[in-house]
Amino acid sequence: MVRKSKVAAAGAVAAVILGAGFAVQPAAQAEVPPVSAVVLSEGVTSAPFKIKANGDRKVLYRKAVVQPGASTGWHYHVGEEIAVIHSGTFTRIEGSDCSVREYGPGESLVEPVGPDTVHMGVNNGTEPVELYVVDIIPKNATAPTTPAPDPGCDTAGTRAGRGGE
Repeated sequence: MVRKSKVAAAGAVAAVILGAGFAVQPAAQAEVPPVSAVVLSEGVTSAPFKIKANGDRKVLYRKAVVQPGASTGWHYHVGEEIAVIHSGTFTRIEGSDCSVREYGPGESLVEPVGPDTVHMGVNNGTEPVELYVVDIIPKNATAPTTPAPDPGCDTAGTRAGRGGE
């Protein structure tokens, strides 16, 4: 009986010693750089702009998606906005003169501020428009835009003017 106990004990010790060499080792962790950044989208604009801040401001960084046939509705901005078109074609209608401009991937737009700058964005395409947007708005603002009445532009040539088909 003593012999069986010694053999069993020796076997257990050997298993522990040999098993240690076969234990699952944690995978080597990839070194994480101390600082990293990923460009989510980029665009070019020739529009002049200044950012003025009288008092505290809130900065919003948003990804906006406009589905085919959808529009932003007529609105104006309560603070500065810079947008980059990442995908799709975005049609912007200026309320003051009813001019229309299309923006595509890699283009940027700088939105003017205030109730005298009413405009609307429309997706007349067949794929979603994806924009990355930075808004710099007054600290107490509840949203970056304010809805505005239709300035009377003929939007019949856009999906927005055809009921968002």
